[in-house]
Amino acid sequence: MTLTGIECWSESAQLECVAVCRPAALEVATEMEASAVGFIGAVSRQDAEDASGRLCEALTRFGCRLFDLGDFLPESARAVSDASVNRVFVRDTAAVVGRQLVTGTAAFAARIAEFDATHAALAELIHGGPRDAAPVEGTGAGLEFGDVFLLDEERIFVNLGLRSDARALQGFLETAWAAGFQEVGVVCIPEHLGIIHLDLAFNVLGPRAVLARTFLKHLPVRVITPAQAPQWESFEGYFTRRGRKVLALPASEAPCFLSNYIFLGPQLLLASQSAAPRLQPLVKELGIEVEGVDIAALERGNGSVRCLTLPLKRRATYA
Repeated sequence: MTLTGIECWSESAQLECVAVCRPAALEVATEMEASAVGFIGAVSRQDAEDASGRLCEALTRFGCRLFDLGDFLPESARAVSDASVNRVFVRDTAAVVGRQLVTGTAAFAARIAEFDATHAALAELIHGGPRDAAPVEGTGAGLEFGDVFLLDEERIFVNLGLRSDARALQGFLETAWAAGFQEVGVVCIPEHLGIIHLDLAFNVLGPRAVLARTFLKHLPVRVITPAQAPQWESFEGYFTRRGRKVLALPASEAPCFLSNYIFLGPQLLLASQSAAPRLQPLVKELGIEVEGVDIAALERGNGSVRCLTLPLKRRATYA
């Protein structure tokens, strides 16, 4: 299989091509093993493979072209990748920003080698072999892409928190400006909350709304543009002034993975089976449909549908 061109300008345009990675050869057999690799529970290899198969079937059924990064690993990277149980969470490792692949740096020591292996597979898939992507620069600084959202063709929203370091921001800003984006909004989720990435607390709901956990309303947004000094705006004010309504996740319910979904098309999102029925009433007023898929075994790795998918090509919203 070959891939012709990469391009993403938003989170909610029609998803055409997506990268995933099949589960590793190892399983997470005990609670101690789970803690060591950042999982929230043990998971057998068979359960992980079954859940991965259901996710891939759902993506294919809705017209997405699927690329399994395990098929593109160079020989030198296979042994490490096959033993990396977090490799299924491809979203954190890289992103397509405009027409540019941007690679991140792992902040969690257990994933550093796996990030390198995944980057090698992406280079093989996209370029047919090693080729420089645009790395996030910053000595010792990590940026993981569970913390990055493409809001639209002009704006990107970023969290600097538990897994993404402020020292990596400047390199990312330069990449964003070069890609054609005009604004980056930055929020900082306090590390003591233990929220690994922004997509466990926030997501977009097309061009008219966003979904956010209630505590985010207390966090200011630093708005950065290429030609002006940074400005501060309130969280809700930032989105309201840009034509988006902020819908709050119910404070009375455990958040689980309610915000960790992806858009398959402008009015259709894919969520885990446990999250889908709770999302449906929240997004009904926007005319958005929700499809659910049973990936409970993979969610024990502390991630859900968004974490498990890396969009490579979305239909341009301006087309």
